This record gives sequence, C-alpha cells and structure tokens, in this order.
Amino acid sequence: MRARPLAISCVSTAAAVIITMIAACTPGPLSAPKQATPMNKPVALNSDPSSGTLESARRQLTGTWDLVALESAPQGDDARVPVKASGTLVYDDYGNLTIDAHTTDAAAPVAAREASILSFKGRAVLDVPHSELKLMELTGNVDPNEVLAPERRRKYAIHDDVLVLSSFNERGQVTAIATWKRRG
Repeated sequence: MRARPLAISCVSTAAAVIITMIAACTPGPLSAPKQATPMNKPVALNSDPSSGTLESARRQLTGTWDLVALESAPQGDDARVPVKASGTLVYDDYGNLTIDAHTTDAAAPVAAREASILSFKGRAVLDVPHSELKLMELTGNVDPNEVLAPERRRKYAIHDDVLVLSSFNERGQVTAIATWKRRG
C-alpha cells in the first residue's frame, strides 16, 4: 500500500522537473541589446571616447608610405644631419610593418652605408596614449644593435598624409627622424 503514495510523489516530482526545464528554455529577446553595462547605469555601446582609438590609429597608419626626409643624430646630439635616402614603408591591416630604405650618403650611420639597402619586416605594436611604436619580431638584413634596435623607443605622429617617426636612445635623446608621405 505504500507504493502508491511513493509513485504519486515520483510522478509529481518528475512533472515539476519537466515544467521547470520547459520554462527555463523559453527564448530571450529577439532584438540586439542597446546597452552594454548593467541597467542601473546604462551606457550606449561605443559611446566611450577611447573606444576605437587603437583601431583609428591603425587605420591612419595603414598603407604605403614613401620616405621624403631623413635626419640622423648618431650621438644623440641636438644637431641633426640630413641624410639623402629613399625608401618605402608599408603597414598592413594586421600590424605588419615592412621598410625598405636605400642610402649611400656619407652622413648616414655606418651600418646603413655598409648595407646600402636596409630591408626588414616585423610587427609594429602601437601604444596610442604615448604615441609610441615598438618594433617586434624583426627579420631582414639589418643589424638591430646598430641601426634599428627593436627595443629603441619610437614616437609617431600622423598629420594628414605625413607620418613622422622619431627614434630615441636609452637616454631619451632623438637619434633619427624619418618623414614619410602617404603614397596615393
């Protein structure tokens, strides 16, 4: 006689579980969310002023650039010397940077004159708040200890179709300034 109340109890428990599972599977809203933060302080998506800053900087830098001026200060002196050089800089959508530069100018750094053609590829990591560009994973015919040390800081500035890259030594002194014009 005790089996009947146990069977009824099991059936009612199973029914409760099934009803709970069905209720838990109801669909959510069909429209895209309009808010990205908790509802107690809603903020519209992409309304943060810093949103997209890195992407914007990458879009500005993406493309092919021609070298229009190069100045060198090998000892980190204030007096920079113009260097006759030509070259191409390419920055792609994936952060890859390729530079080919040519010079035989006596004012160029020794390693640049010896190579006469500097060619390298690598990753360019942008630090937007500080306007810095760091070169990583370099390959090519460049001696990174003499000409383009990857750990050397570089500042960048983009004005319209002109890109200025300044290289700094460990003391923060400018060692080279390269000015590039967007090809187009």
